[in-house]
Amino acid sequence: LYVKRIKQQRDVAVLLLVDLSRSTANLAQGSRRTVLQVTQTAIVLFCEALQVVGDRFAIAGFSGTGRLGVDYLRIKDFDETLTRQVKGRIAGMVPLRATRMGAAIRHATHALAALPAAVRLLLVLGDGFPNDTNYKGAKAIADTRRAIQEARARQVHTKGITVNIGSDARLDDLYGRAHHTVIQDVRDLPDRLFEIYGRLTRL
Repeated sequence: LYVKRIKQQRDVAVLLLVDLSRSTANLAQGSRRTVLQVTQTAIVLFCEALQVVGDRFAIAGFSGTGRLGVDYLRIKDFDETLTRQVKGRIAGMVPLRATRMGAAIRHATHALAALPAAVRLLLVLGDGFPNDTNYKGAKAIADTRRAIQEARARQVHTKGITVNIGSDARLDDLYGRAHHTVIQDVRDLPDRLFEIYGRLTRL
C-alpha cells in the first residue's frame, strides 16, 4: 500500500489599489461615516484575514491632478506585515484630488508583474469612474480599459470593486464584462471584500 501526500501550497500575490479622490469624502449611504472611513475598516479586516491565509499582499492609494500630477501612495509593501505602523498608514488615508485611474493601474501592474507568483491579482477599489483634468468620459474610460488590458497581458488579473453607486453599463466598458462587482451599500464592503477575494482565488 502506497500513500501519497500532496500539500497544496497557495502562491498568490494581491495588490489592493484604493481610490483616494475627493468623492470618497461623501457620506456613505445611510451612515454618518464617509465612504473612505468605511473602506478603511474593510481594508484592515481584509488584511487581517489575508495574513492568516498567508497570501502576500500590498496596499496603495491613488489620486492626482493632471497628466503630470498622479499620486501613487504606498501604504503597505509586499514584504511588510500588518504592523501598528501599517495600520496607522491605513487610518491616515484621506480624500485627496481627482481620479487618474489608468496611470495608477499601470504603476500597480509594474509592481505586481515583478513578483514570482502563480496568481497575481489587482483589486481596484473605488466609488466611480476615472475623472481628472482633460481626462473625462469616454477618453478616460478608454485609457483605463487599455491599462487593464495591458495588466492582463502581463498575467495580472484585474477586478474592479465599485461602491456607493448603482449598477452602470459603463462599468462593462471600463473593466470588461464579469470583471467588476458593484456594492451599492458601502457598509456591506467589509463582509463582501473577502468573499469576492475567495471566489477569485478559490479560497
